[in-house]
Amino acid sequence: MSPDEIGAVRRHIEAAFERSGVQQSPFPHVVISEIFPDAVFAEITRLNPFRDSPGAEWLPREASSNVSARTPYHARKQIDLRAAEVSDVSSAVGAFWRGLRECFLADHWFTRLVVVKYPDYFRLRFGDLVGENDFYELMQTELFLQRHEAGFRIGPHTDLPTRIFTCIFSFAELDGFEEYGTQLLAHKDRLVRCWGADHHSEGDFVVRKVVPYRPNGFLLFFKTRHSFHAVAPISEHVPNQRYGMQFQFHEPVGGIFRDLSVPDLMDFPRRPPAPV
Repeated sequence: MSPDEIGAVRRHIEAAFERSGVQQSPFPHVVISEIFPDAVFAEITRLNPFRDSPGAEWLPREASSNVSARTPYHARKQIDLRAAEVSDVSSAVGAFWRGLRECFLADHWFTRLVVVKYPDYFRLRFGDLVGENDFYELMQTELFLQRHEAGFRIGPHTDLPTRIFTCIFSFAELDGFEEYGTQLLAHKDRLVRCWGADHHSEGDFVVRKVVPYRPNGFLLFFKTRHSFHAVAPISEHVPNQRYGMQFQFHEPVGGIFRDLSVPDLMDFPRRPPAPV
């Protein structure tokens, strides 16, 4: 992608953000359709790198069995767009994804766009630090492609305490598989919250909204103690195995602040999985 093409993609996304609003229930989130220009989305589906590479397991099978709710992390495959192997690819596939990586990450453009969209969230969480010149360098960003093999599912959770916001880009090629999108949930007990170290039983929650898995869709949600979300089991019939992209913005491990409280709420251990 040339600098002019990157600029055109950014202007399209900025306009899409301008037209959208932050929805507050069941937790703060933004949903956008046609997040990319049509021609760019056509390239995203045509140059799907999973056709040439299986991707890396999110967690090995044995490690997946040792987390709460026994989420089959091994069935989620990822391609890290910041990794050296992507940078070294000389094909058209590599060139395209290097350009899209530049679009999102250079000068912290995308993160700055999110901060402008919902400044109150960042001010409440970080105070004046969000206005400091080094705010973005103090945090960490992830950008990766993902696919989910048949049988993948993930139970209700709010993400780790260090997470700030998550973006899920839906790269479905066809309509008709909307139910495999991200479920936004609420606990049946209105007084239940979670700092984010565990996954929980689906039976304790109600689905308030499903942000559909459809072509060129987008979901942004902010980390709170009630940002419960999940994904239903993936069917073998889902085209391209729920192909998509994630952008994650978070504090480093242990959190950015030196917390004077005990225990440190950014450093909660996970509960051991229940016996089967």
